[in-house]
Amino acid sequence: MGYTKCGPRLLCSIVFLVLFYQSNYAQNSEENEYGSWLVLCGSTKIHENWSIPTVGIVRHHNMLDKYGFFFFRTGASYGISKASSFTGGFALLNSNSYLESNDVINQNQIWFYGEYTLKSKFNHGLIAQRLRLENRRLINTDNHKVNNRLRYRLQYLKPIYKDIYLNVFDEIFLNLKGTAFNQNRIFVGIGRQLTNNLKMEIGYLNRKFKNSSEDMVRLGLTFNIDLTKKDMALHTD
Repeated sequence: MGYTKCGPRLLCSIVFLVLFYQSNYAQNSEENEYGSWLVLCGSTKIHENWSIPTVGIVRHHNMLDKYGFFFFRTGASYGISKASSFTGGFALLNSNSYLESNDVINQNQIWFYGEYTLKSKFNHGLIAQRLRLENRRLINTDNHKVNNRLRYRLQYLKPIYKDIYLNVFDEIFLNLKGTAFNQNRIFVGIGRQLTNNLKMEIGYLNRKFKNSSEDMVRLGLTFNIDLTKKDMALHTD
């Protein structure tokens, strides 16, 4: 209970520190380009306790320009309770690396993952914790590099006005071999519940690596489909 009370305060402190850092970084940087992070994600319920998660991401280094990567993830989720779930599955990633102005390396990866999610109510909002283990492998290449990493995300969502809500999260990535720190992501944004099964978000996303940092505008569309409802089953062919 004590951790639940401290969660939002800790998260707000992290947000303040990152935003303070970013303001100084922007003032001292000759070029501070914002990239774009487009997300389409959702869940399709197929049974009382089972659902299929779907996530698609397109990343650009500049706003909707200079392709970075495309990411697709799916799997199966089991609802342990109303507050917790376990998910396992795979992901595919295609990315471009820009070494020189005319030298672009395209790579493909396959990921296998398992994660545990726990949610709890706080102050008319929701705290969500997610712990994920990933196994990432390069494919279609002679370099069969494998990377295992652990991710922990702390998220806080809170309604602020009618169908408008606040979404804030911080996620740290840790390598299980070699240098422990991989990256840290922080997001601050607002969303709107368009319908009972559809919502959209916009906000600021920062990716902090050991020697670099990326600023992005994150646009997201989230859907929820329930195939167990009788009225939906009546409309299927």
